[in-house]
Amino acid sequence: MRSSTTDSSTTTAKHARTLVSIVAAGALLVAPAASLAAKPTAKKPAKANSCKAVKAPFIASGTFVSGTADDPATAGNEGTVTLKLTSANRHARASGEITDQNATKKGVQVKGANLTIATTDAYVLKIVGYSGTDTVSVGDRVNVSGKVALTKKRCAPAGTSTADRYGAVDVKKVTIHDRDADA
Repeated sequence: MRSSTTDSSTTTAKHARTLVSIVAAGALLVAPAASLAAKPTAKKPAKANSCKAVKAPFIASGTFVSGTADDPATAGNEGTVTLKLTSANRHARASGEITDQNATKKGVQVKGANLTIATTDAYVLKIVGYSGTDTVSVGDRVNVSGKVALTKKRCAPAGTSTADRYGAVDVKKVTIHDRDADA
């Protein structure tokens, strides 16, 4: 037979270990909450390497208005494309390249604005859906895609407007889709 003192000391030791484990677990749960509560109120300055200008997508589409063909005999690009916009993504609207068509509405309204792709851009012109003697004509669908440099808001000086944070647009590709009956 065992003595009763051995059983009571073993039981007390088990209870003590359990109590220590509960206290330790509670301390682990309280530590993250204490670190969250002790946040500094001052804004940290942005890191120098995180303040690089990013390349945001510039996407616009509309209908063909006019254009001039590129002369393949010359080294530079002389071709231009002018389109009447029907839609543009957020970066295209905010970049300052497109004029607001309705100042009374919130945001930049692009529907109906004309956008001319400059000859200085080295873009790829892709013609889709034309057959035989059919050529590009007014009303054909035009998609423009490229990149625009954007300075992050936290990296710009205080008081800088959204349009001022955008740089020059670099058009990469212009695609014209045939929308009229083939000739």
